Amino acid sequence: MAAPPDKQPTHYGNAPPAPPGTFNTRSLTFKFLVRILPPLLVGTLLLMLVVGHFSRREAMSRIDTDAGVFATATSRVLAGLLWNYQTEEMVSALATISSNQAMLGAEILDEKGNLFLAYGITPADRVDGLRTLWRDIYRRMPDGSRVDMGRLGIHYTHTFAEKRFRQQFLWQMLSYALIIAVTLAGTVYAFNRTVSRPLEALLQAIRTTGDTGRWAQADWHSDDEIGEVIDAHNAMLQHIAAKEEALADSEKRYRQLFENALVGIYLINSDGAVVEANRTVTDILGYDPTEPVDTASIQNHYVHPEDRERIWAALERDGAISRFRLQLRRVDGSRIWAELSGRLTPDGSFNGVMQDITDQVEAERAMAERDELYRAFFEENKAIMILHDPLDSSIQFVNPAACRYYGYTGEEMTSMTIRQLDCMSDAEIYGELRTAAEERRNYFKHVHTLKDGTRRDVEVFTGPVSLGRRQLHYSIIHDVTEKRRLEARLERMATRDQLTGAYNRHAFFQRAKNELARAKRFGRPLTVLMCDLDHFKAVNDSHGHAVGDEVLRAFALRCRAGFRQSDIFARLGGEEFAALLVETDAEQAMEAAERIRSMTISRPIPTEAGPLTVTVSIGMAAMDPEDSVNDLLKRADKGLYKAKQSGRNSVVRQ
Repeated sequence: MAAPPDKQPTHYGNAPPAPPGTFNTRSLTFKFLVRILPPLLVGTLLLMLVVGHFSRREAMSRIDTDAGVFATATSRVLAGLLWNYQTEEMVSALATISSNQAMLGAEILDEKGNLFLAYGITPADRVDGLRTLWRDIYRRMPDGSRVDMGRLGIHYTHTFAEKRFRQQFLWQMLSYALIIAVTLAGTVYAFNRTVSRPLEALLQAIRTTGDTGRWAQADWHSDDEIGEVIDAHNAMLQHIAAKEEALADSEKRYRQLFENALVGIYLINSDGAVVEANRTVTDILGYDPTEPVDTASIQNHYVHPEDRERIWAALERDGAISRFRLQLRRVDGSRIWAELSGRLTPDGSFNGVMQDITDQVEAERAMAERDELYRAFFEENKAIMILHDPLDSSIQFVNPAACRYYGYTGEEMTSMTIRQLDCMSDAEIYGELRTAAEERRNYFKHVHTLKDGTRRDVEVFTGPVSLGRRQLHYSIIHDVTEKRRLEARLERMATRDQLTGAYNRHAFFQRAKNELARAKRFGRPLTVLMCDLDHFKAVNDSHGHAVGDEVLRAFALRCRAGFRQSDIFARLGGEEFAALLVETDAEQAMEAAERIRSMTISRPIPTEAGPLTVTVSIGMAAMDPEDSVNDLLKRADKGLYKAKQSGRNSVVRQ
């Protein structure tokens, strides 16, 4: 658009400006970078230092917390194991420190402070930065008294956290540097687009005006200061359009919006007469669209006349209403639900909008009935039901049965996560998920903790459920503690010797066959030890079978503590024991056998008849490629026989 100017400008300024976008020391871009770059760099560096400091402290604090939680939980487990001298299970319990790379080792001290059992790295290894956390191991007796059985020490370090922190800090430095570079590049680009280009458009319009003698508008629109300057330049060049034409165009647009609106728009005076209404109002109330409704009265459409008094009372009090629901009667007598919103005009009329929400009300009523049905099913069910969010494990809803079972109130449970109920580690949970998938089970085996600290074995049946746009998990929980205890008791009775706790003969042969097959398949060494207590019959004859049983129990416990967790130690019968040592050649087996022999003779066994010193004869046989389990045992038994013949208290390799 171009129009003749009122007057020609006489000058553009004292000096010609530099071309827009030129990068020099006087340019806006250079001055902008000089002002923003130093504080940006300083602020970024300070932010990195502060974030790095708190991240380092948080990482170390998390390691300390994990070590404390692990030590507390493990000490409770060890109390029962130490009470029953279950050394193999104690070693298994200590081995769980491998799930956390910050935890390097553990020690168990007896009640006198002597080392009873050690696992992994200890302070004796002189590892830099090694920290130790101690917890008492004790057992509560039925009368409430406490029996101290020793102490548990967890050895851990912050070294891994320090290393990870340095790597993360370096990565953050590189990331921040890249962010600063990208930000500055984007800023310069945005500056050129928002400043240089509009200036170029304005200068081009001025040059065109100077060259042609006709005012030219700058083709640029923005809401900043430069845009205001350009708009002011363009405003000086525009002719004022005829008011009648603008008014007519405005009226036309208003009428189109009014008639084509998808909501009913109306104007009602204080007497209830319809002053004006659009086509949607006529459709909602059932009028003939070809007949005007400006002579109708809205009072004829109220199903409940008191709704009119409520509407006008609210308008007189607040000046407006919002989403007011009521029932209206259509021209044909049918009823609908409508929603009104609007406000009073200065002349006292009511100007508002109307929507037909009959379908919405019916849907809400059906939804409310369904929700009530679901709520009754959920809350009155005797089964334990929990609804939780899989993203953060937060508990969303619980039924009364869950509150009664866990001992928490509903408010307490909905403020917790499902992981707070589950006392299994992440590794144990992932292992259970894999096992359930392999066994094609539709439930998971977990261990949950009640409010009073009681641990219960449960089976969890879980499935997805949609709640709005959220995907939640719906779990039904069954307590199977007694079932699991019975299964464990039956399994132990089937595989363990009831007197010594070692494997029985059947379990030994079953596991030995598997280990022998594995050793042959991978070409690994395997050895068998046959142990027999010397003159054990004399112990029974002199002191009785009860003392003999004590000797057998103590000997088996010490042997199990001396062997590795992967080794198989069993009582074959009477005072005869066997040990299968995996990944062990003949020389290593001889060393292990000699340790058992030396330990037996050097450590008297405390009994009711006083300390008794016993000796043991041991036969050893190493696996040959063609050997079976029976072959190994026969050769080891021959070695045992030779050890007996040679005077007992010796180890013979066969």
